[in-house]
Amino acid sequence: MFHAYIVLTEQGACAGYGRSPEFDWAYINASSRADLAVITPPVPVAYAEAVAREVERRLSGPSLRRVQSGRACQAAVRSCRRMARSVLRALGSSGSAFLSASAIWRSSQFHPDMLRNRVPPRELVLESAQALGGRSLLYEEAMRALVSAGLSSLDRAQDLLAAMCVEGNASLVPAVSISPLGTRICNRCGSTGPFVLTPCAHCGRRACALCCECRQMGFARECVPLYLVGRGNLVHSHAEAAAERAELVMPHVLTAAQKQAADMLCDWYVDGSAREALVWAVCGAGKTEVSFGAMHLALLAGRKVLYAAPRRDVVAELAPRVRAAFPAASCSVFHGGSLGPRDFGADVILATTHQTMRFYRRFDLAILDEADAYPFAGSEALASSMDRALAPAGRLVIMTATPSRGHLARVDSGALPCMRIPARHHGTPLPVPEVAAAPEGDSLRALASLSRASVRSGSPLLVFVPRRRQAQEVASFLSARLPEARVEWVHSQDPARDEKRAAIAEQGCDVLVSTSVMERGVTVDGVDVIVCDADADDVFDYRALVQMAGRAGRTAACPTGRVWFLCNAENWHIRTAIGIIRKMNAEARTRGLLAQADDGAPPTSGRMQRDGGRHGR
Repeated sequence: MFHAYIVLTEQGACAGYGRSPEFDWAYINASSRADLAVITPPVPVAYAEAVAREVERRLSGPSLRRVQSGRACQAAVRSCRRMARSVLRALGSSGSAFLSASAIWRSSQFHPDMLRNRVPPRELVLESAQALGGRSLLYEEAMRALVSAGLSSLDRAQDLLAAMCVEGNASLVPAVSISPLGTRICNRCGSTGPFVLTPCAHCGRRACALCCECRQMGFARECVPLYLVGRGNLVHSHAEAAAERAELVMPHVLTAAQKQAADMLCDWYVDGSAREALVWAVCGAGKTEVSFGAMHLALLAGRKVLYAAPRRDVVAELAPRVRAAFPAASCSVFHGGSLGPRDFGADVILATTHQTMRFYRRFDLAILDEADAYPFAGSEALASSMDRALAPAGRLVIMTATPSRGHLARVDSGALPCMRIPARHHGTPLPVPEVAAAPEGDSLRALASLSRASVRSGSPLLVFVPRRRQAQEVASFLSARLPEARVEWVHSQDPARDEKRAAIAEQGCDVLVSTSVMERGVTVDGVDVIVCDADADDVFDYRALVQMAGRAGRTAACPTGRVWFLCNAENWHIRTAIGIIRKMNAEARTRGLLAQADDGAPPTSGRMQRDGGRHGR
């Protein structure tokens, strides 16, 4: 539990809060004279913060701005305690029943020998701030971090954290705050809800607010303090040592489209005129390597780099590629279930977007891959966490195959620099989806006809359905209609989804019926794609349709394929998805990036065309 208090110095009065007001007073007086008056009984840290905020607003008024001593000081303390009681009553809590009127420590009482064993040396405080620099930590996380770094024992870590806050090396905030409007906000993920009120063993209350958005990262409650440690005192590496660690080994020669985008991205990073940039690459274009040049420039300058993606499997797959590209740089991987120790001070950190909640103003350059993917897309909490992980002057690269409407509007207005990669590495146009309209009730018959033609041509087939229950139903229907084909189904809750993904990629399956769980990370030679109920716009927006269509024609061995959008009626999302694909093909042709001149209309595709090996991105 925490106390709100006011600190009175020769310069005036200010409000604050802490777990141990006596320690804060002693630490302040070790360097300057100050009185400290406690104005609340022990209350949850969110309540202490709310009181301190309202009292600080009163202290900023002309009548109390220059309070120094004597009767004016006593009157200020009484006034602030009245306001504190009023705020606590409004919050539905008055804390414990007793707060002594004499709960005030005066500078005249201070002696250097007081609390000698509790006040840490200033050098240790600064070293601790450097060790935790750039991190966001709940109370227990901060305590363990100090102990594991060998900076404190567990019983002294609390005082060390308090000293960091008094020095201004860290900010102490409630994990869940109460805003001036009476609403709650999570200071770790930025979420404004939902919150649940549950019994809490930490504060002993029967109703303590818990953030639902980030609870898988540890419980953020209104009674739990959160420490935000800036990296202001972190020293960048010497240029010579940084240059040695920043050696870049490209895994392969970039295509012309990749090279153009990579050069533009490096120019953007050096120019420094815009905080964000968008890399808009077609599915399978190889956008990861495009970011390596900008990462190299950042590492050369001794900067810290974040490579983030929404999905754990993407981060796990990227880690060896980034380590191979920067063999001398230290890299650390952060995702749920990641093995090995986590190095918060690494040159390059690869993390899921959820894990960015662990950082605070840490990174000079952040690469956000698959910005359109679940769970990042549409999550204000994850977007807020990414933004807060950036240093105040940090830069953000957004990489996606399907920009949001907001991104597109900013690109059109010139507010967001955009580097397009409109062609895949093999130089073949993207397959343009065909719309197969089927009246309601005839969609399964149309699906069977399209599937039969694809299977008989020798092509593997991905069939997307909008809902989980449909996956098994459609698979059973196709099994009956196509007895010669091996048909499987999969959705996000299927424990065998990874095995089924591998099966269709390795010719162990002819038809795979799936929800959107397979719209990313799937590369199958010569695959055809059918999207059932493509007009189900509550599930399939234009971004999902582009991603699903992007499963076809990804490899150099089989760079073509057919895509059908099966629907009752063509809607805006279908037209927009097809328009984006056609626009990318047209731009690739104009820029001379295509190896052939057609518009993506596929010749006959199938497994019999494959005899030259696979080349994924």
